[in-house]
Amino acid sequence: MKLLNIATIGASALLLAACADDFDTNDYKVEPSEESAQYEWLNDYGTLKSYVNYANVGPLFRLGGAVDAANFSERGLVYALAVSNYDEITFGNHMKHNFVMAEDGSMDFGKIRTAIEVAKGAGIKIFGHTLCWHEQQRGSYLKTLIADREAPAAEEKWNNVLSNSDCEGDDLSNYRMNQGDGQGIIEPNVEVENGNRILVVHTNASPANSYDAQFFVTSDHVFHEGDQIVFKFRAKADIAASPETQAHKAPGGYLHWNMFGNQAITTDWKEFEISKTLEAAHDGMQTVAFNLSVTDEANTFYFDDIELSIYEKVGGVEMWVNLTNNPDAESDDLSSFYMNQGDGQGIVEAAITPAGHEGRGFAVKSKDNPTNSYDSQFFIKTTRVFQEGEQYQFHAWVRADHDAAVETQAHKANPGDYLHWKMLGDVNFTTEWKEVTITGTIDASQAGMSVIAFNLNKDTSANTYYFDDVEFSYMFKGSSIPLTPEEKEQIIADDMKRWIYGMMEACDGYVTAWDVVNEAIADGGNYGVKYGDDDDTHFYWQNYLGENYVRYAVKYAREAFAEYGGNPDELLLFANDYNLEAAYNNTAKTDGLIRTIRQWEADGVTRIDGIGTQMHVSYEMNPTAQAKQEQCVVDMFTKLAASGKLVHVSELDMGIKDENGNTIKTEDLTYEHKMLMSDYYKFIVKKFFEIIPKEQQYGLVQWAATDSPEGSGWRAGEPIGIWDLNYARKPAYAGWCDGLSEGSNL
Repeated sequence: MKLLNIATIGASALLLAACADDFDTNDYKVEPSEESAQYEWLNDYGTLKSYVNYANVGPLFRLGGAVDAANFSERGLVYALAVSNYDEITFGNHMKHNFVMAEDGSMDFGKIRTAIEVAKGAGIKIFGHTLCWHEQQRGSYLKTLIADREAPAAEEKWNNVLSNSDCEGDDLSNYRMNQGDGQGIIEPNVEVENGNRILVVHTNASPANSYDAQFFVTSDHVFHEGDQIVFKFRAKADIAASPETQAHKAPGGYLHWNMFGNQAITTDWKEFEISKTLEAAHDGMQTVAFNLSVTDEANTFYFDDIELSIYEKVGGVEMWVNLTNNPDAESDDLSSFYMNQGDGQGIVEAAITPAGHEGRGFAVKSKDNPTNSYDSQFFIKTTRVFQEGEQYQFHAWVRADHDAAVETQAHKANPGDYLHWKMLGDVNFTTEWKEVTITGTIDASQAGMSVIAFNLNKDTSANTYYFDDVEFSYMFKGSSIPLTPEEKEQIIADDMKRWIYGMMEACDGYVTAWDVVNEAIADGGNYGVKYGDDDDTHFYWQNYLGENYVRYAVKYAREAFAEYGGNPDELLLFANDYNLEAAYNNTAKTDGLIRTIRQWEADGVTRIDGIGTQMHVSYEMNPTAQAKQEQCVVDMFTKLAASGKLVHVSELDMGIKDENGNTIKTEDLTYEHKMLMSDYYKFIVKKFFEIIPKEQQYGLVQWAATDSPEGSGWRAGEPIGIWDLNYARKPAYAGWCDGLSEGSNL
């Protein structure tokens, strides 16, 4: 989340006691305002950290606060507040990607280095926020790294669609005739004139119709309205005649009566060249038909040097681009493949089996006697959001333990996020491996799909389904060549490494705890990894690295920390997220985050040390809603405790809502509201110490020092601080102090 900017401060009504020895707090003493005099009882409180019984909390516990790095480095009021009240500070913005990286990819760590030196001097720790996020990223730069390669320049030229135009070869596949003698459509006769091969067509006398005898010039190319074409040929006849020309599909597949009009053929060889832009009536044309029966007498026509050309731009790109990672299952990357076996575990990564079509493959078991066909499912996930009209192609080798038909659905960005009941139609599985290729075009009902779901319980008996070489591709058309998924993965991984190594070098081992990944979990579906669209300030690393992006970040963070002077045993890496305490989903996102961390760690190498829960909460004036929210806070802490991970309440601030769920702004706040918020702070802080085991207590962070002014980018106009905008203490301050005191003495 964005940190409230407190660079501009009015007259202070608070004496910040217990500041660093070399800081003169007298500069900030002023007489309290008439309004603040109402809260004189708050002046009896000491600094926040004075209420922590450090002898009775976890050995790693730190009381934290969020500040602006630039303001902190000025060693003014923000500095005084920080060193007086906190053990550790989090910089809201200055350690984020787009604050350090410029449009050209260069990185400036100057402000961070300055802030670290100031923090060292004050003896206060810094929590690193954040190494890998999708927001506040220099997406404009990162996108240039994976831009399409330039394709060969398009060449505009006439393209002849006929083979053997000079008739000297034996391939007559583009030429046919019907002499009106009952033999139907056959190859034309070939004669030699002066050593030159020519095509010959005879007509019968007294024809009933001009099209009784026909000569066809045909191809596999389908012409469409608007195409520019040129038709060239040489011809003569025994009797001068002007045969008609028609547009056909295949020879004899009549389309339109007029193609090039009548052509005057004489008894001497004559060259013809006719240009035309095709009309709607000619759309679908493949064949030019000459209606030769235009004389009462029998006649013979001779043709040679025949060309039918279309004007084209040659050099553009049209190609299938696969969107699945590890399609052959030969690596351990399962970021594109998930399953729900109907066993209550929900949506999890697919299982790899040695019994693939060639080597390893994917295996999914379906439950017996299901209620619905979708009780057991296999999911193929892509990172592309398909739009109506786009072409797709599914390819796989498949088999099953017994024959069965499987339905397919379209889902949105996450497996389980249903969109439409039909995607590929039914796929028939047999006990023998078979190759399946299905090509189609996204229709309006499928627009927005990213995931194919295979409903394995159309067959109601338990079965095992096997997949291998699983690709889902889209048809790329353009004047450039897209990088392959493998190329993009390598490029993005390399730049993530450059970024993390740069930050670790700048911190020189001083910052020992980090949000290695921030807000990685989706808010719905199976609460798995979140994907989205990139723009100039958003960049989803996972779009290119898959769910392994966290493994990359952890690896680079640990390597770089050790390389630049840190003790690897001291580095702590957290997965930080919001809405873990949410009542609307009964803390389901907490379950999703814990489950996903276990998946990241399943490689036996990746280690996430702790979980950060942001807790941007609101007090609910509706008693029922507030009671449920408090229960969800307890439930969240209970689940986090059971995870065995360190727990960091990383961004705790609080708003307030009326009985109808509407936000109450600072200007409308009553004394009663303030006291209720104070009590809720006390409840949360105390529950942290009560539920989280001491060895898992990493810390609590008071996120928004002051209330948010109108126009702020974060909770604008809300009373989220424990100081007001003049830095006068609020009852919320007492709630923190009381919660710290009672909680740390449990």
